[in-house]
Amino acid sequence: MRFAVLAGVMALVPCSAVGQALPLDVPSDPSRILSGDSLRVKLPFSPAVKGVFLGWEADRLQLQVDGMTQVWPVSVYDLSRLEVRTERTRREGLRHYAVIGAATGLFVGAAIGLGLHVAGVTDHASAPPEQIVTTTLQWAGFGIIGGFLSGGYLGGRSPGTGWVSLSLPTR
Repeated sequence: MRFAVLAGVMALVPCSAVGQALPLDVPSDPSRILSGDSLRVKLPFSPAVKGVFLGWEADRLQLQVDGMTQVWPVSVYDLSRLEVRTERTRREGLRHYAVIGAATGLFVGAAIGLGLHVAGVTDHASAPPEQIVTTTLQWAGFGIIGGFLSGGYLGGRSPGTGWVSLSLPTR
């Protein structure tokens, strides 16, 4: 496990040595919503509803929801969650893809550990049968760290588009 932590630290050293600073702080606010954007709104005790943003009317969102003939006005103070499908900032992309990379790395690392044990590469003649669990968990740890670092790096470089949660005002 110490090797995995050391490998993670060593992977970060070149980035800090070069001195590359990524512009990571773009606040998420309702001004990111433009007319025609897809929104996902959630009211307390109800499922999320998808709609197209038409405009603002004081503190109300004007949404066009599929299946409804009229515009649906929703007060931002009544919402429990507001998400917009838009370009992610570098920080949002880094966070999103780091989590996906870590989850993927968990399964890939565990599969590699299990495969190495079954193939006899990591098996010792005097080792107890429980070593299969130890080997699998060790490689799963390596996979989590590797997936987290590579997913975060790629997500920070190319954030893509997706559902971005926006902060809601309070009364």
